[in-house]
Amino acid sequence: DKERIKLISLQGMISSELKRFSATYDTLLTGETSYIDEICKYVKNGKSKQFRPTLLLVAAKSDQNTSDEVITAAACVEMIHTATLLHDDFIDESDTRRGQPSVNAEYGNAVALIMGDYLYSKALDTLGSNEMFEPLALLSKTTMLMSKAEMLQQETRDDLSIPEEKYLEIIDCKTGSLIESACTIGAGFNKELSKHKDAFGTFGLNLGRVFQITDDLFDYLGDPRRLGKPTGLDWSEGRITLPFIYAFNNADSQSKDNLLAEYQECKAGTLDSMWPEVKSFVDQFGGIDYARSLAAKFGDDAKNAICDVAGGRQRELLDVSVEYVLNRLK
Repeated sequence: DKERIKLISLQGMISSELKRFSATYDTLLTGETSYIDEICKYVKNGKSKQFRPTLLLVAAKSDQNTSDEVITAAACVEMIHTATLLHDDFIDESDTRRGQPSVNAEYGNAVALIMGDYLYSKALDTLGSNEMFEPLALLSKTTMLMSKAEMLQQETRDDLSIPEEKYLEIIDCKTGSLIESACTIGAGFNKELSKHKDAFGTFGLNLGRVFQITDDLFDYLGDPRRLGKPTGLDWSEGRITLPFIYAFNNADSQSKDNLLAEYQECKAGTLDSMWPEVKSFVDQFGGIDYARSLAAKFGDDAKNAICDVAGGRQRELLDVSVEYVLNRLK
């Protein structure tokens, strides 16, 4: 409930813009064939928190009326985010998304993959058609970085010794890049803040780090009933995340060797049976506390990036966005 209140307070400042965003998003998320349109409608049935377009709209908010270009950019950001979810579900073979069966579960893997490509392409085409070249350049680079992140995740799958630096590179590309672009684009539309758009980008990148680290903590600390999915999925699918990385580096040699020996035995079958031991290992060697502290540090970095350039209600709400993400596990 506290999480919901924080999000509502963040979105209250831009309620009229969010209504316009929703109408534009609904218009754009349609298909050129009846089958594409059917799947677009299915995708729209899933409830989104609209976090990334919210950040763009808050950064763009000024005394002037919010232009249609801003609304279109926010809708394109949400389309790209939705595309990433379709691809994630395809890669992970996930059964649910946003409270309903995932597109791959409902329509098949091929449809999920193609629809993700369709939404990426339509978002970029929309920006190009409207001659919004700066947002187009930023989001084109973002889609490339997110694809790079997926390849890095494939490359490091099941690598228990992945360095923290590599993990941070992955989350910067996978999660940070889109939030960074949303904040940069929003500030770029704001005449009072456009010269500080790089600072807003730094805010977004650090907020993206907070978002992904807390997401990874959900796998260890989340309530399966609240999440709507079991915990331990990252581990069972071979994604090695920050809590484990720190604990593995911090563990004594004997504990590390014991875990590795069991891992090699389980790897031929399923890793699920190891999950209780992995959770205990990560907690024992400080992985949970370290991940929390690093998320808090990146949260401070995000706030500090805009402390000298944003003010008033806008600054307050952007700070709230950091607290909203940090406190999702409380």
